[in-house]
Amino acid sequence: MAFFKLTGGKATHILPLPGQKETDVQKIVESNLELIFAVRFVAHEFPTGAKHRGRIDTLGLDEDGSPVILEYKRFSSENVINQGLFYLDWLMDHRGDFQIAAFKVLGDKTKVVWGQPRLILLAEAFSRYDQYAVNRIDERIELWTYTIYQGDLLRIERMDAEEVTTTSKAKPGPSTKQPKKSPGFDLDHHLAKMSPDSKALFEQVSEQILALGDDVTERFMNQYIGYRRLKNFAEVVAQKKGLNIFIDGPVDDTESIGEDVSNIGHWGTGDLRVKVSNDDDLEKCLILIKQAYEVQH
Repeated sequence: MAFFKLTGGKATHILPLPGQKETDVQKIVESNLELIFAVRFVAHEFPTGAKHRGRIDTLGLDEDGSPVILEYKRFSSENVINQGLFYLDWLMDHRGDFQIAAFKVLGDKTKVVWGQPRLILLAEAFSRYDQYAVNRIDERIELWTYTIYQGDLLRIERMDAEEVTTTSKAKPGPSTKQPKKSPGFDLDHHLAKMSPDSKALFEQVSEQILALGDDVTERFMNQYIGYRRLKNFAEVVAQKKGLNIFIDGPVDDTESIGEDVSNIGHWGTGDLRVKVSNDDDLEKCLILIKQAYEVQH
């Protein structure tokens, strides 16, 4: 990916800065953790104790309440995947240690959801073998690449695990894309709450959202199904009659189909609730969902 600066119609190539230390990248990300990943900061260089003798680069808590581990490496060859998996296993065995740290920083009323802890690995580059391994090993692992450019520019991009396929299996198109099931809850958990009409609406909205781009991730939480890019942009709450869809971020609701629920307790992270009970409602709601998706571009 090339970047250019336009001055008076003339393009100047913006070059990446070589030799960035992982500690420098860590400092930048931790200072902007909520903006970049929608993750609240919990701890820096968190010790795993005398027995495990390690330090987790960054601990955080995402907008869904899931614990997040972030590990930084310049190159993927530095065993970052194995190290990250080690820390992810440690985290699941030491939930109390994480909760104490989270409560200390974020307050003792902080919600921690243990069904879907995440591991974010950042490096300048990953190989196709790394992608394939992550796709096979664990669905909670996310590979992200970073580049720091001249002029204080930072690029962070998620690698799509579905890019790596075997020669006998072609990459599915948007209409056939099958989301991964998250540990803890799955699609059946939500379908059980829906009537046949609600299921039909959900199938349409899910297909349309996943078709927005290969960077869309579908996460099955206890009370809602979340759709994220860098962070959540929409959540679907199953109802016996229709769906409640919550939309994150600034959108232009020209037809006033949504309700501001920012001051009302609700499931999902978005503050604009749209009630969908028929195809017409769904068509109008999808316009707002697309806006929320594009805002994160």
